[in-house]
Amino acid sequence: MSLSIIATIVAQAEHRETVLQALTAMLAPTRAEAGCRQYDLHVDQSDPNRLVMIERWSDDAALDAHIATSHMAQLKAVIADKTAGIDIQRLTHVA
Repeated sequence: MSLSIIATIVAQAEHRETVLQALTAMLAPTRAEAGCRQYDLHVDQSDPNRLVMIERWSDDAALDAHIATSHMAQLKAVIADKTAGIDIQRLTHVA
């Protein structure tokens, strides 16, 4: 069974574009990582500051490797003081 992640990032309104650009920049390098099965960015239709990344990974090791990448470190540095909250849900994909 694979691992699914739902990452919800709430951007501060005045920093929405910066956060959105930083998340968008993550798509290509992350999709190229071993074990990445899905990495898609969404915007909540009722709140444009609420950005949701839906991810699927082959296993915990693939996710751990992703978390250790330089592009993840860069994302964290860019958005650190520009969000109103980040929620990460780790799910086991069943069917």
